Amino acid sequence: MAFKHLAVLLTCMLAAAANAVPGAVESTTTPSVDSSTNELPESLTTPSADNSTIELSEPQFASTYEMTHDLYNLVAYESYDLAASRALDLMRNNRPDVIKSAVDLLIEHKRTFIAPFAYKLGAAGGEYIVRSQFPTAYKMVLKDNFFKLINYQDRCSFELGPTPDFANDKRLYGNNDHPHSQNYHWKLEAVEDGGKIYFKIRHRLEHRYLKLGNSMDRDGDYQAYASENSDSNRHLWSFQPVMYNGELLFFVINRAHFQALKLGRGVYHGNRNLFGQGGNFANHPELYGWTIKAFGDSSNFVIIRD
Repeated sequence: MAFKHLAVLLTCMLAAAANAVPGAVESTTTPSVDSSTNELPESLTTPSADNSTIELSEPQFASTYEMTHDLYNLVAYESYDLAASRALDLMRNNRPDVIKSAVDLLIEHKRTFIAPFAYKLGAAGGEYIVRSQFPTAYKMVLKDNFFKLINYQDRCSFELGPTPDFANDKRLYGNNDHPHSQNYHWKLEAVEDGGKIYFKIRHRLEHRYLKLGNSMDRDGDYQAYASENSDSNRHLWSFQPVMYNGELLFFVINRAHFQALKLGRGVYHGNRNLFGQGGNFANHPELYGWTIKAFGDSSNFVIIRD
C-alpha cells in the first residue's frame, strides 16, 4: 500500500514539473528595453548612489539602455564635467540618439540640471551637440546667444524700465509694445558653487542683473528688479522644464526665495509688473510657465529703449 501511495506522489510531482512555465522564476538580471521607445524603467531613472560610485559603460559595447542610464545619472548627480565628456564620446561613436534620449527623460522628470549640463557641454567644445540634440530653448546657455522669456498666460515678454528707483534698481515690465526691441533680451552668466551651477540673468543693453527684492508683499510675493550689482543669491536662477499642452515651458526659479517668476495681474499703462510667486507654482505651468526664445543672430532686432 505504501508503495502505491509513493507511486501516486511521484506521478503528481512529475506532472507539475512538466506543466511548469519555463522562466517563471523571478529574474535578477536587468530588464531589456526597446531602445526605439527612448523610455527607461522608473527604477532606473531615480539616482540611487553618489556620483563617486557611478560605473560607466563603454559606448562601443553597451546597449542603448545602459548608455542612456549612464548619462542620465551623471547629469542627475550634477557630475557635469563627466557628463559633458561622456556626451562627446557618444558623438564620436555616432550615438547622438543616446544624448537626445537622456535629455528627453530629464525633461520628462522636470530636472533643473539640464541647463547646467548644456552649459558645461558647450564650454567643453560641444556647442554643436547642444544645438542639435537639445530643445532649441537650451541654446540660451551658449556664450554667443541671447534670449527672451515669454509668459505662457499673457504671451508677454518683460523689458527693463526706463528710470531707476531710490536704490538705483530698475523695475521690469511685461508687455508686447516693441516685439523687435533688444530691451527684452537677456544673457546668462553661469555661477559655480560647490559643484552646483546657477545662472545670473544679465540685461543685454545695460549691465544690470535680474533679482528678487528683499521685501515680501501681502500676497507673499517678491518684486523683481534689475540691479547693477549681482552679489547675492537673489541674483541666482535655475530653469525647471515642464511640458504643457505639448509645449516646453520653464519655471524660472530664484535661489534665495525659491519663487518662480510671474507677471502680476494688475495692468498699469499697459504693463504688468514682474514678481516671484509666493506660493505653489509647480502645479500651474499655465500661470507661471515661460517659453524661451534663444537666438544668436540679432540682425533682426533693434535698440528701442522707450
